[in-house]
Amino acid sequence: MHAKDFRNKPLSIGEVAELTSLTPRTIRYYHEIGLVPEPDRDGAGNRSYRMEGITRLLWVQRMTAAGLSLEAVREAAEATDDQQVQTLLTELDRVLAAKEERLRQQRAAVARLRELGSTTGLFTPEVAAVYKAAGLEVPSKEEQEFMLLLEATHGTGAALDMVRAEAFLETRPDLKAEGARLASLFDELADADIDDPRVERYAQEMAAYNAAVEAAEEAAGVHPTEPDLSEADDRGIMLGSQAMGAATVQPSPAQARAVERYLDLTMADYLEKNGPDTE
Repeated sequence: MHAKDFRNKPLSIGEVAELTSLTPRTIRYYHEIGLVPEPDRDGAGNRSYRMEGITRLLWVQRMTAAGLSLEAVREAAEATDDQQVQTLLTELDRVLAAKEERLRQQRAAVARLRELGSTTGLFTPEVAAVYKAAGLEVPSKEEQEFMLLLEATHGTGAALDMVRAEAFLETRPDLKAEGARLASLFDELADADIDDPRVERYAQEMAAYNAAVEAAEEAAGVHPTEPDLSEADDRGIMLGSQAMGAATVQPSPAQARAVERYLDLTMADYLEKNGPDTE
């Protein structure tokens, strides 16, 4: 083939695909939607690409690589002056900046989770940050699962209150030790009969412990006056409670009775102090 013949020979769709790194299927699609005009065809009926059509494909490729949608590329192609293209690119820059900010926030969230050292990664960044700041030990997987469910049903604020309460106990070794003792007593009830005297003892002592913790928190100014349920809804709370009740490890009859009695005592104490809710 002479050099002149080579220079004048149009490219086939396969050759254009090789040149532009676009697939033949993508090129055909651009033709179908009218983004790139169909080229002339040769005597055999095959598409025959010359420089104008090839550069149009390269231009579309560059614009889409920059992040423009195909519809935006079409608008840019139909623009009658440079200002229209500049407007499209300005809007694209705004969209990309928003995506960049979301990615920055996501990376910051991941960094905070990694900093906590949690292997399960079940905490939201806010809760993880409080754990880290308070120097608390990384809780067990089961405790993290409970916290995740609490956040989902009652909102992040409820989970943060629980973590702050745990952090407060770190400053009160006496209350922390009493809580550990009651936890051991609760474990003992796993093999106890429902009428075991330790059931009532646990309920009474747990109610007294709960009151002591609340009083200490209020004195230190760390106990919220009203629970913030703005992020929660009744249906979510109900489903969350059902999920918590469906835990793999179920309490024994004695443990369930002890918790029931503890809640009865706590509610009675609340009503005695605040009176019934008449609303």
